[in-house]
Amino acid sequence: MKRLLNIAVIVAVLLAGFWIYRILFPNDERLIRQLLAEAAETAEVKQNENPLFKIAGANKLIGFFSPDVVLKMDVPGVDTRTLDSADEIRQAITAARASLQEARFQFNEVLVNVGADSQSATAQFVAIAYLNGSGDPLVQELRMQLRKIYRRWKISRVETVKTLGM
Repeated sequence: MKRLLNIAVIVAVLLAGFWIYRILFPNDERLIRQLLAEAAETAEVKQNENPLFKIAGANKLIGFFSPDVVLKMDVPGVDTRTLDSADEIRQAITAARASLQEARFQFNEVLVNVGADSQSATAQFVAIAYLNGSGDPLVQELRMQLRKIYRRWKISRVETVKTLGM
């Protein structure tokens, strides 16, 4: 009986250790999912937000991107737009945030594939944006490439996934 109790205690300690290890050292997929969640939260514009906070939010948001980031968007009803530097993206984000009274973002159906080298990854997801209190969300499927730079995941490319309706 005592031996069985010792084995149970050892198993419990090992499971607790494994659980703590996973929290302290998350795998790359979990880190990328956390990055996407933080980016969506950072992109939010709260109603009646101070204009200075909107600018600060744009600067914080650009921190999620690599210096050589490329953003290529095909928006229905609007032409294709490509931004190929962090400065261009910062200007676009700042202008967009300045014109919005409110914005909320969700990333759903997130699929993450980490490369064999553990230095690159892709994420594909459905982005949903609720702008200025509208009940009709903007929905867009996106593909994102990420690179690990100094042990941190950074977004290096974002592009629209073309569907049959586009």
